[in-house]
Amino acid sequence: MENSSLEITAQSILFLMPPGVETAFQVRLGVQTANEGLLSKGDFTIANCKDISDAVKKALQLIEKMNLTMAADFMLVLPPFVGRNEAEEAGLINTAWSIKEAADHGGWGFSRYLPVPIF
Repeated sequence: MENSSLEITAQSILFLMPPGVETAFQVRLGVQTANEGLLSKGDFTIANCKDISDAVKKALQLIEKMNLTMAADFMLVLPPFVGRNEAEEAGLINTAWSIKEAADHGGWGFSRYLPVPIF
């Protein structure tokens, strides 16, 4: 029997920070597996993140512990949440800038949308 190699690549960190969240939040580490033409995607939820830098730190620790490869186009993602008022909209803009700064610091991309899945 031939030994097949499974390659697992970390693709993104999705920040689940809707407007008004002031307590610990979650992020999802998106991964992609490839094995002889078989492609699958999934994610790992990382709970109890106290701030953006804590979330990135926890995701990087998971990547290291699982011995994952980081994708060349690795990105941090904040979904396009909608605020209920001007204060929440301003908070979302500030959050987006903070996540963008973390992405720039790590040498990664930043997006408001996850990449389209490959089927």
